[in-house]
Amino acid sequence: MIQQTAPNTKIDSLEVVKQVEEYRQFWRPNKTIVVLLAESHVYTNDDNHKVKLNKFILGSMLSNYPLRFVRFVYCLGYGENDLLNRRINRNPGTWQFWKIFSSCVSEDEDNLGFHKVLKTGTRSFVIRLHNKVEVLKKLRKEGVWLLDASVVGLYGSGKKDPRSIEKILEVCWKYHIKDIILEASPKHILVIGKGVGDILHYKLHRIDIPFSVIPQPQARGNSEWQLENYKTYQRICAANCE
Repeated sequence: MIQQTAPNTKIDSLEVVKQVEEYRQFWRPNKTIVVLLAESHVYTNDDNHKVKLNKFILGSMLSNYPLRFVRFVYCLGYGENDLLNRRINRNPGTWQFWKIFSSCVSEDEDNLGFHKVLKTGTRSFVIRLHNKVEVLKKLRKEGVWLLDASVVGLYGSGKKDPRSIEKILEVCWKYHIKDIILEASPKHILVIGKGVGDILHYKLHRIDIPFSVIPQPQARGNSEWQLENYKTYQRICAANCE
């Protein structure tokens, strides 16, 4: 059904979609308090998906962690070529989402801890990786969970028109995402991106769970405006994850 609604958009293989979901389930909290609802992961081609994460590096920090590469922030190899058994071209990761994650677990809105998870702030790969794992563990412990409105990667998937995106999100909501959210029963949903918020606005209202829409972290705006958005994540998570 998704392929029919978006003929000009490349679609992840079923194996990639399953791997993304495996990472998502690995970091799922026992009790979900706040859902971060983004648009999608980044399209991952089959060649990239053959790359594996180094289990020996991860062994001391994580056990039973998935090892296949996907362009998804829950995959620690995305943005970290030193963790992979083969370097991948154009593997920048999504540093904006690491800033969101760090904001969500920060105890102080004036010290959101960005330097710990960004290459510009922590040059050492080993220390930075350790810091990222600690942030993810804290997110899981405090009940903050990232969901995507689309089960397939929309970014980096070729030319797509707004109507195709809208149709994909509507189909995914109807047949999967709505049920996942209702089953998780969070106290609050933080929608990442005005586009997602506009498409799902009325559907979110109908499930009767409080939600807020925060602009995409890469949306245009000065640094003070962007920082205030990150502080909003901190405030809402701190207020709900007590």
